[in-house]
Amino acid sequence: MEKVEFEKLLNIIGKWGQFQIRAYIPLCCVVVFSVFQMSYIFVARDTKYRCKIQNCRNDSELYNPTWLKNAVPYKNNVPSRCLLYMPMYNNTCTDFYKNETYTCHAYVFEKKQTTIVQDFNITCDENLWKLTLAGTVSAIGELFCLPFVGFLSDHFGRKRMIIASLVFSTTVGLMRSYSPEYIVYIILEFLDTALGSGLYSGAFILALEIVDKTRRSTANTIISLAFALGQVILATAAWITSSWRIFLRVIYAPGVLILFSLWYIPESVRWLILKKRAKHAHKVLNTMSKMNAGVEFDKDILTTEFSQHQNDRKLSFPLKEVFKSKKIVIRIIHCSFTWICCTFPYYGLTIQSVTLSENVYANFICTSLVEVPAYFITQSIIDRFGRRKTLGLSLITGGVWCVLVNFVDESKWLSLVIFLKGKFFITVSYTILYIYTAELFPTNSRHSIFAICSMFGRIGSMIAPQIPLLERIFKSLPLIIFFATAVTSGVLAFWLPETLNTELPKDNNEAIEIEEQGG
Repeated sequence: MEKVEFEKLLNIIGKWGQFQIRAYIPLCCVVVFSVFQMSYIFVARDTKYRCKIQNCRNDSELYNPTWLKNAVPYKNNVPSRCLLYMPMYNNTCTDFYKNETYTCHAYVFEKKQTTIVQDFNITCDENLWKLTLAGTVSAIGELFCLPFVGFLSDHFGRKRMIIASLVFSTTVGLMRSYSPEYIVYIILEFLDTALGSGLYSGAFILALEIVDKTRRSTANTIISLAFALGQVILATAAWITSSWRIFLRVIYAPGVLILFSLWYIPESVRWLILKKRAKHAHKVLNTMSKMNAGVEFDKDILTTEFSQHQNDRKLSFPLKEVFKSKKIVIRIIHCSFTWICCTFPYYGLTIQSVTLSENVYANFICTSLVEVPAYFITQSIIDRFGRRKTLGLSLITGGVWCVLVNFVDESKWLSLVIFLKGKFFITVSYTILYIYTAELFPTNSRHSIFAICSMFGRIGSMIAPQIPLLERIFKSLPLIIFFATAVTSGVLAFWLPETLNTELPKDNNEAIEIEEQGG
């Protein structure tokens, strides 16, 4: 019954009004909070430092004093981080044997802000993998747990999944700020995303399911803007705090306040109707009717619809039914591949943004803000040209801009402009992919399949934190890989069915019929 009748119910009680606004405010807060799981970008980022010259009494806390070239090797006007020349005698700042070096164990850092580099003594190139591992472990947490999150959401409801994820993420995030050693930090990094991976996907699915088909792109834009705001807040909090421990407490403590705001989030009426929970569905619809249309909702409408479908077969495990359809399985594989190819350049460009100039925080904020016009452009084009064409062309265009950065490497400003254009188009494709995936699959297993596709996307975000290591092999290698993955998935996107102006499918048959409806 959910396919047509729910759209009619929305026409009766109002497509968009105070009910949706009241629900979207806490949902957007959840989305903002979900961004904080990317805190590893600042907590585990590499920093500039050099050897402390123990033999020099005049060695202050200055990172690059004028006399330092006498004591340590330089490369591209940057002092070596872990090597210094052998001193000719004790208590000297200028006399060293420059043909002989050794590894130091005490350091002077350029910035006073502390990361896990200082607290856990993760220094020198041989330990760089420990820093990049933090981001990969975060992605692994999502990789393993997203399918379970989707199943639990489809079984117990969107709202319960969001609340549980928020409680776990807030608790683990605050615990992480008290990590006594590296291994504890890494374990808690894994648990943060493993237990809190239902935040964004749950909020996104619920946001789409409480509006009609004409407002889905608007809903997608609102949620995406909340994500961009979360990124700006994340970088700003890192910028103004002096320690990674304080930083984590500042961003995770508000989770307690957000938890109370979830009282105003309704359960998905589509999910309630599908689960035949008439009493709860009527309560939500009545609230929606009062707030949007100022009238009581006619209970007989809902009762009639339930009675017409009381003999519908209720699936205890709808995901199992999905895999009986060859077309849907192929569609899941196709979407999963697209997610991998989209998340890798998206997160890769986000992580690489901190290397664009000296101010890592301003870099991150700039690359986050470039997403804002991308979201509005996405909304204006997907309802005009459709999902399939815009996804394919934006991926191909984004990939081309990424590879063009390699040809203007000498011009820093031109490189920045082209880099941001690449991020812009990849953001467009990533935004389309979210709403496209939700529209391609049935309600009874939508979150489960969405979570499976997103899970495979974590393979891309697992590789993304290793960019510093890829650059050691060949500086342009990450951008070349971004180009290859984006263009390949962009071309293949033209084989997906179009979902423009189609209803959200209730079951497998309706999902398959999208091929005929949208082309």
